[in-house]
Amino acid sequence: MKIRSNLKSGDACYTVQSGDSLSKISQNFYGNQSADNVARIYYSNQATIGPNPNLISPGQKLYIPS
Repeated sequence: MKIRSNLKSGDACYTVQSGDSLSKISQNFYGNQSADNVARIYYSNQATIGPNPNLISPGQKLYIPS
């Protein structure tokens, strides 16, 4: 397990729920589903999510950068 020690004020951790997508998570945290915000979440969590950003699983813990 990788432990993040570089969290900044305003950053968050989110546990994926059934029915979530990176777009929905982006909407919740940033107020929109822009491709840039979705990519920011994906690339910050690529080791957890894997090679396909469309396949996230309930229970995964994602780092949400501010």
